[in-house]
Amino acid sequence: MTQITGSLSFANVKLEVSNDGFSADTKDISGALAAVTVSGGDRQLAEEYTADGDTAIITAGKRDPVEVTCRIVYTEGATDAFEHVRTEFEPGDAYYVRWSPKGGAGGDFRFTSDAGKIRSMGYPQGEVSGGAPMMFEFTVRTPKLTKAAI
Repeated sequence: MTQITGSLSFANVKLEVSNDGFSADTKDISGALAAVTVSGGDRQLAEEYTADGDTAIITAGKRDPVEVTCRIVYTEGATDAFEHVRTEFEPGDAYYVRWSPKGGAGGDFRFTSDAGKIRSMGYPQGEVSGGAPMMFEFTVRTPKLTKAAI
């Protein structure tokens, strides 16, 4: 394969969150976003050996849930990202995340979660001597992500 000549930066990512599947309640929190990490989604595998043969028989099962962790700059406005996440985390309501690595224009790809739950949410914390922006993180656990063009 010939070496690629282009690449994408995550610098223009658009991140949106919702508590209703992105119908009436969709909040763009890109302006406070510092990082998105994704883990999980592994497929369950099983293996078995037989008396006749030297290698395993491998079968595939179901996929594990996916966890999307977002690191956000903490601010205290009533409509800011922290309050939006907190008001869904504390009662355990459904939550959705979606992001577009190229910024969310028509034709860009977007990754959207199924209805999930906020597994963890950090409250404001930090070092007093450093002067760095105060951050918080939240993690949404969802059955799967769907990739689609906008």
